[in-house]
Amino acid sequence: MKKNEIRSLFAVLILSSFSVPAIAQETKEGINTEAIIGSTARTAGQGYTQAETLEHLGNFDHPRWDVKDDETKRFAHLNGPQIFTHAWVHRDGPISLLQTDEQPRIGKVKASTPIGDITLDQWIADGTVDGFLVLHHGKIVFEQYPRMRSFDKHHWWSTRKGLVGTVIAMLEDEGKVDVSLGVENYVPELKGTAWDGVPVIDVLDMASGTSGVEVDDPDALTGEKSRYYQYEASVGNRPATAKTAKSTYDYVAGLSRHRPNGEAYEYTTVNTFVLTWLAESVTGKPFAEVVSEKIWRPMGAQSDGVMMVSSAGASSTINSTLRDLGRFGLLFTPSWQTVSQRQLVSDAYLKKIQQGGRPEIFDKAGAGKNWTGVFPDDQPMHNTYQWDFVMPDGDFFKAGHCGQGLYLSPQRDVVVAFFGSGDDPSIVVSLKLARAIAKSFK
Repeated sequence: MKKNEIRSLFAVLILSSFSVPAIAQETKEGINTEAIIGSTARTAGQGYTQAETLEHLGNFDHPRWDVKDDETKRFAHLNGPQIFTHAWVHRDGPISLLQTDEQPRIGKVKASTPIGDITLDQWIADGTVDGFLVLHHGKIVFEQYPRMRSFDKHHWWSTRKGLVGTVIAMLEDEGKVDVSLGVENYVPELKGTAWDGVPVIDVLDMASGTSGVEVDDPDALTGEKSRYYQYEASVGNRPATAKTAKSTYDYVAGLSRHRPNGEAYEYTTVNTFVLTWLAESVTGKPFAEVVSEKIWRPMGAQSDGVMMVSSAGASSTINSTLRDLGRFGLLFTPSWQTVSQRQLVSDAYLKKIQQGGRPEIFDKAGAGKNWTGVFPDDQPMHNTYQWDFVMPDGDFFKAGHCGQGLYLSPQRDVVVAFFGSGDDPSIVVSLKLARAIAKSFK
């Protein structure tokens, strides 16, 4: 299926019910075909010339995070440190080497997606995928980089939420955090605020009830009066206004509560920020150093990660190679020993992800409803610990803005990791293929 054939097929589909957390508002007006199909330019796969670098920097309005074309978006995804303030997530020690057992049949796996039935090979050729990686039994069975280089560091965006939830679970395993207690027990600055009395588990499960919702606010990313917009502006991802707080910590502490905690899964990165704050408070270290100490160094990362931070030190997304995202995924599989000398993701944590969620809150707001719409005949059960959803067979997933994702199938010992530079609807195409790939392994 060629690109024009994909577009023609897409044109006859009715997609008003299709959405993912980051694009709930977009689906009200339908989805732009070009946003999913995108550019097939291969420049990024060859690196950038000086002329191209200057052109993309000229197309990028840093104060507004305003990207004028797909290729500039891809440039920004691959060159975060050149654009954003950042902190290093240091690696150290031997690199955990990944063996390869190529299986070309994976490229032929087909899935039913919003743009019709499509194979992985077709999606990589004509979609917005920058890199796609599949691991089985700890070995690389499929790896392609159509629009980036294998050693490039790419934005994870919200895929990093799974990293944040995992850090909290590790602190829990160490006896340093009790997720049944209020978050103010670990972040004293939140005493007397709307966060006071909200159990850590409700923050982990996006059920804090605090204002600043993301999916359920149609103005979240564009309305300057939106509480979530002002959160993004304080971190540095949106244009600051006269009302933008200089400190994300102060801003988040001042948010009000708009519903009882524990009532509904309401997707918002504000909760994720509170969890990074908790980790910093408990350890006394910047979040980038916490990730380095607990995950990056022990798993034998290929290269340093790069964490975006605000001028006031508030952490945001992380950049890494695709293989290092895959290494993180392997920690949740029986093949964890291929990347670590000790088990970093405990059996207890994995059980909490697969069995400990709350189905009763999952579809009470936009995020859960969106994900059940993506899988109408194979519906997710719940979300928890910052993972977007968990399937009945124990598979789970975390999406990231613009086409990032990490799909984990522990019982099949499969990891699917991907980077992209499309708009958010492209995530579902990669996701549906990822699940089909996982299920193709017996």
